Amino acid sequence: MKCGLYETDITPTLGSEIPGQFYMRISDGIHDKLYAHALYMCNDKDEKVIIVSCDSILLPDETAEEARTVLSERIGVKKECIMLVATHTHTGGPVETWDEFVHMDEKYVEFLKSRIIDAACMAEKEQRSVRIGYAKGYEDRIAYYRDFVFSDGRYRTNPGLGGDKKPYGDIDPEVGVLRIDCEDGTPYGAIVNYTCHCDCVGGTKYSADYPGAMKQTLKKVYGDGFIPVYINGFCGNINHCDFEKGFHQVPGHYKRMGRMLAAEVIRTREVADYWDDVVIDGAHEYFTIATREPGAELLEWARQIKEKENPAVGDRFYADQAIAYQKSGVRQIPVSVQTLRIGDLAVYGMPGEIYVEFAKYLKKHSPSCYTMSANLANGCVGYVPIKELFQPGIYEARLCVTSQLIPDAGYIMSDRLLDLAKQIW
Repeated sequence: MKCGLYETDITPTLGSEIPGQFYMRISDGIHDKLYAHALYMCNDKDEKVIIVSCDSILLPDETAEEARTVLSERIGVKKECIMLVATHTHTGGPVETWDEFVHMDEKYVEFLKSRIIDAACMAEKEQRSVRIGYAKGYEDRIAYYRDFVFSDGRYRTNPGLGGDKKPYGDIDPEVGVLRIDCEDGTPYGAIVNYTCHCDCVGGTKYSADYPGAMKQTLKKVYGDGFIPVYINGFCGNINHCDFEKGFHQVPGHYKRMGRMLAAEVIRTREVADYWDDVVIDGAHEYFTIATREPGAELLEWARQIKEKENPAVGDRFYADQAIAYQKSGVRQIPVSVQTLRIGDLAVYGMPGEIYVEFAKYLKKHSPSCYTMSANLANGCVGYVPIKELFQPGIYEARLCVTSQLIPDAGYIMSDRLLDLAKQIW
């Protein structure tokens, strides 16, 4: 069994725009650098897989597709065995255009693509004999369900403190760790899977958020040569804010989260038993899913907002989005899903901000012993909520560029992923 790991710096220049908020932010400093972390793995049957995780809010669909194509041709790995993911940090580079709040920087996107390719190619060159194994940990103190229902029937995302309310569902506290050691037992790296939004830092300085702090802690323990590849789980409705007991987000809270997660990764990887025979395979599928249409009531609201002299920023944004969708005539969006197999582990990738319930569904029905869910894999189609939470007051279900698909979308994609898993198990 051979594996190579490598990391490349993807930090943008200062003065670039930062995506992730309903206002423009211009970068003026660096809390910690942004990276692309790459894994290349090959077994004795010459079955290969590549995973690259980027400290980015997302990866543009075309960028991911082009990078995967280049890597397949250059390294000789089947395209269906190459997965590119974004951690979803909200203090990263300008990879998207979102209304007036941020504009994609084409030069940075090209740079990012080249660094993804470089990282994977160097990982292939760094390959060495390894032993791998898997174990599951548990951390339920740093992530919270952010969609709530009130006793009077109202629904709210991030509802603030107070009120007779409860979270609609539960987080996924599982910490998945694929242990990667050199043949002599020296720790070499890991794939880490946890589920929580990366929006803990704020401000105008670049940061990889809590995954970056986790990686720094792991390097302090295992050495600078240790490379963790972080895969954020289906965290569309999970973040770091406790709206039941209250919270005080002190400066550096993301570092605390990273240290706590790293501690569980350390504990978990040390009890992971090595696997003897490791099958490597992958499958992916491209198809289209229908989008939602703005109804008459929404369009009338949008018209009224547009007639106001100084509407609230959020209202103006959603009004513009509704009108634009009505005029566009677009009623289908291309989607790709991917399933990877590494031994007894299945990695399920969807291209969006997926609700945690779909990760739990995949775990329940997967043919594999272990599962990881990969948020924002190979692109982004926006939020994918469960049917029950297409409600007024739920941010992730409000029609706009970041929430377009029909309520059945997550169920369709989940079943397609399970069909792919059956093909390679």
